Amino acid sequence: MAKSYDFIVVGSGAAGTIVAWRLAHSKKHPSVLLIEAGGKNDSKSIRIDAERWLHKMNPEQNWGYKSTPVTGFDGRVIDFDRGKGLGGSTSINFSVYTVGPRDDHDEIGRIVDDEEWKWSNAQQRYKRIETYHGAPSDAYNNLKKYLDPKPEDHGTKGPIHTGFPRIVEQSAIDLMDIWAKNGTKLNPDHNSGDPTGLAMCIWTAYNGVRSTAADALNDTPKNLHIMTNTEVSRVIFHGTKAVGVTTVTGEEIYANKEIVLSCGSLDTPRILMHSGVGPQDQLDSFNIPIVRANKNVGQHMKDHHHIALQYEQSDHCSERQTFYRDKQLQAAAKAQWEKDGTGPLAEFACAMGIGWLKLESLSKSLEFHELPEDQKRHLEEPTVPHYEVLLNMAHAPHFMDPEHATAGCTILVFVLNMQSTGSATLQSSDPKVPLKFDPNYFSHPYDRRVAVEATREVLKVIGSPEFSKDIIAIQAAPASESEADILEYWKKNSGSTWHMMGTTRIGRDEDNAVVDKNFKVFGVQNLRVADAGVIPIVVSNHTQTTAYLVGLTAGDKLVAEYGLDD
Repeated sequence: MAKSYDFIVVGSGAAGTIVAWRLAHSKKHPSVLLIEAGGKNDSKSIRIDAERWLHKMNPEQNWGYKSTPVTGFDGRVIDFDRGKGLGGSTSINFSVYTVGPRDDHDEIGRIVDDEEWKWSNAQQRYKRIETYHGAPSDAYNNLKKYLDPKPEDHGTKGPIHTGFPRIVEQSAIDLMDIWAKNGTKLNPDHNSGDPTGLAMCIWTAYNGVRSTAADALNDTPKNLHIMTNTEVSRVIFHGTKAVGVTTVTGEEIYANKEIVLSCGSLDTPRILMHSGVGPQDQLDSFNIPIVRANKNVGQHMKDHHHIALQYEQSDHCSERQTFYRDKQLQAAAKAQWEKDGTGPLAEFACAMGIGWLKLESLSKSLEFHELPEDQKRHLEEPTVPHYEVLLNMAHAPHFMDPEHATAGCTILVFVLNMQSTGSATLQSSDPKVPLKFDPNYFSHPYDRRVAVEATREVLKVIGSPEFSKDIIAIQAAPASESEADILEYWKKNSGSTWHMMGTTRIGRDEDNAVVDKNFKVFGVQNLRVADAGVIPIVVSNHTQTTAYLVGLTAGDKLVAEYGLDD
């Protein structure tokens, strides 16, 4: 007989694990099946904090998707990394835990007409998701201008652990001090609802150990069942009622109540389309029977993208080069981390400054003035930043040519509030074939303007006496501060921040969205979507955090609707 459960959740990333966790821990203990296409991801090594930059290079953890040639990037193909295995993309991401602006949450609430998205409600959910470990006082005593959070803004009992390394690299402090001396606004807590300013970055890591969405599956109750290495190809419909799922091997598994797709912005649309829910022209072209035509499935893709600026520095600026040159030091560090979670693998590039900053020049630009009125209004809200910088990043030359490693510095610059819109479209009748991904970067002039103005602001600080006195050589940067040179550098070097969203966006009606405010897919029954694809705006944060929020919001709505906590 076919297996059946009360609820089936497909995908174990940030949203899916939280949906399953919330349902399984409700008072009535319904049977919940969490299906993951990848493996268990239970190797201790994927939790090494200083190697978070390398995990995405493991093909067993990464689906390895690619974009189509991006016209705005002169035809370059971009890596579209997606996590594979328990934890999903949280197992290969860079562990940044940044809560979006208060004004972003309120804007989503306005668009969707749902108070649950408003900041006052969203913040309470963030606190339920998080166990915030704070900063080890001995290492952070003199850094309160960059890190001084209020306890009431953070959670203490959630499944996802956040915090900081025990030791702060001096290079992180030096870079934040340089930005502060050059007039950058400071912010003692970027997760308070107002991220604007420069802060010590909070991570889904603490004491040298990374926390992923799989942590929500610790101490799994008996009513929560987990299937790994099981790829779902389609949703089974009886008429327009979703009743189960089919795997790529042909196994059918049934849901007594509901199915929740949480496969992310790139894969949930694929399952929907192969199940007969999607743009009619695409489904017709591959002879897929239509259950419900919806032109929005796979459309409205948004993302962040960024560049890296790299500089060789004087030896005194960093201690990493000695470590990366010496295999014996690295072996000793691995043994030390495995013993007690300390040492270089718990320190190097584990402390960073993060800046969510506004551009004063932006509102004067033609590109800004030509935006729709509601978009201009939102961009001028006090908590909405225009660009992001990350200071004290891992320095790529240390990994690419470690034997010749020199002291170096990498700074990332990000475009926010992207106006360019991409898509994920069907390219095969085979449900195992990924969709065709076109992020369409730089197709909108506003995004190019932000890239130019943000880069100029960062280059001003790099050119300051405080920073430039230690530059030995420029390793990767625009040829000049001219608009042409900056844009040329972005086109040749920018890549996805892997924050794809919007492909199954939430909204008020089927004309503009895929799911309603309760995450229900329009036009069918017993099928919901809960992942980053539902996010209807380009939130200004690193989106694993918002995906966690999506999961808990959807989980709460399901629990309330079915009376599971009564």
